[in-house]
Amino acid sequence: MTRIARLVLLGAVICVGLTGHARAAEFTQRELAYMPATLQLELFRSGVISPVDVLEAQRAEYDRTEEKVNAVTVAYWDHARKLAEESARRYRDGTYRALEGITVGVKDEHHDKGWVVTSGSLIHKNDPPKDHADVLVSKLKAAGAIPVFQTTAPEFYLNFVTSTRAWGTSRNPWNLKYAVGGSSGGSGAALAAGYCTLATGSDMGGSIRIPCAFDGLYGLKPAFGYVHTDLPFSSFSGSGPMARTFQDTVLMYNVIDGPAETSLNVAPSPTYPLSYAPIEGMKIAYLGGMGITEPSPDVAKAMDSAIAVLRAQGATVDVLDFDFGTTPDDIAAEFYKVALAGAMGGMFASYVGKQDQMTSYFKYFVDKAVAGGYGNVQLGEAEAYTKKLYKALAEQAWRKGYDVVLAPTMPTSHIPADWDPTKAGAEIVDGDRRFHRLGGSLYTIPFNFLNWCPVMSVPAGLSPQSMPIGMQIIGKPHDTATVLRVAYAYSKGGPKLYTGDRFPKGAD
Repeated sequence: MTRIARLVLLGAVICVGLTGHARAAEFTQRELAYMPATLQLELFRSGVISPVDVLEAQRAEYDRTEEKVNAVTVAYWDHARKLAEESARRYRDGTYRALEGITVGVKDEHHDKGWVVTSGSLIHKNDPPKDHADVLVSKLKAAGAIPVFQTTAPEFYLNFVTSTRAWGTSRNPWNLKYAVGGSSGGSGAALAAGYCTLATGSDMGGSIRIPCAFDGLYGLKPAFGYVHTDLPFSSFSGSGPMARTFQDTVLMYNVIDGPAETSLNVAPSPTYPLSYAPIEGMKIAYLGGMGITEPSPDVAKAMDSAIAVLRAQGATVDVLDFDFGTTPDDIAAEFYKVALAGAMGGMFASYVGKQDQMTSYFKYFVDKAVAGGYGNVQLGEAEAYTKKLYKALAEQAWRKGYDVVLAPTMPTSHIPADWDPTKAGAEIVDGDRRFHRLGGSLYTIPFNFLNWCPVMSVPAGLSPQSMPIGMQIIGKPHDTATVLRVAYAYSKGGPKLYTGDRFPKGAD
C-alpha cells in the first residue's frame, strides 16, 4: 500500500467526527497539491478533505516556485477560493457535480468570462475582457471544475517551447534549464509544479503532446471533430485534456468532448470508462523515428522500456522498419502550406505593421504570410502530402493487423527553455547528437496532418538530466477507445511520476 493510500485509510478511521480541516491535516501540502482528481473526488464525497484544502495547497506550491517556473499569466486565486467554498457546500448538501471542486489551469487561448486572451502577444495584452466563457471552460464549470488561472503559451501558439516578449520564458519544474513545451507549455508546467489538478491544451502541431512529454504528463490529442473548435476549417488543430494520470485525463475528456450549442462540426462522443479490459493478444507496432530522424539514446532507451511494459501486459509489440517517406524540411514546408494557405494565413497577414511588437518566431510566420505564395495550389499540395502520410501508415501498419502504433513524442527532451527555431542556422544539440531546428515537433506534426487519428502521449521515463520523456500511442481514425485501452494498460506498469521521490525538484 502506498503512503498516500495509508493516509487515506488512516484519515477515514481516526478522523470520524472531526472537522474537514483536521482530516486534511493528515496529508502533506505536496500530497494535497498533487493528489489525482479521482482520489480527490472520493475524499471530497466522504468529507475527509475539502476543495478548499486542495486549493490552498496548490496556491502554496504556486507561491513557492512560480517565480522560477513562470507558468501563469494571470491568477484568480481569490475568486477560485469562493468557488471552492461553494463546492464544499455542494458536497455537504449532496448537490455536487462530476468535477466538483477540481482545479483547472486554462491555456491562454481558452477563457472564462471577464478574462483577457493575449495569445502570448504584446499586441493583445491590453485587449478588453471576454464577455463570455468559451465552450471548453463553460463545460468544465458546468461540471463543477474551478478555473484558477491562465497559463502561458508561445506567441500565437507557434513554437514548441514557451517564451514570449509578453510573458517571458517558462521553465521546466523538473530542470529549469529546459523547456516546458508548447504551445500548451504553461499548462504542462503548472501541472508538473502542482499548481492545479487538470489543464486545458490545444494541439495543431503537437501542442498537447509535446508539453506532456517535457513535463511527465498524460495528454490526449482527440480525433478531429469530437471536441469543440472555433477553427472548423483547420482540421489539423483541436483542443484536449492534460493531467498527471491516465484516469484524470479521461475524466476531463468525458466532460469537454461532444457538441455544444455553438458547435458546427462536432460529433457526439461516448462516455469512456476509467478502466479497460487487458490488452493480452493485441498487436502493436513501434515506428521508431519514422524515417524522419532517429531519437536520442536516452529516448531510445525509454522506448525500449515502454515496449517491455506493454509486452508484459500481454500484447505483441513488433519493432517496424517504418518510414513515412518524408524529411524534416518537408514537414516544415508542408505545415506552412496547410497553415498559411487557409484562414490562419489570412489572420496572420492582418498583423502587418505590428512586427515591432512580435516575438521573432511570430514575426517569421507573419512575414511568410505577407510574402504570399500560399493559396489553392499549396493547399492542394498539403492535401496530397496528407494522403501520402496516411498511405504509408495504412500500408505499413494498419493492413498488417496492428491495433495501435507507438512512436516517441519527441526525439529529445533536452531543448533550451527559450529555444527559437527561426534563428538562422538553428540546430538542437543534445550531447553528440544534432537535430533539425524543429526537432521538438518532428514526431508530432505528421499526426496533425492525420488529425482524425487520436493520439495519447504518456510518460516513458526520466533522462539522466531529470527530464521526462514521452511516448505517443496512435490509433486508427476515430478509434479513441483502443488508444485509451492501451494507454490504461501502459499506465498500470509504466513509470510512476509524481509519487514517492519522483517529483520535480528543479525549482526547489
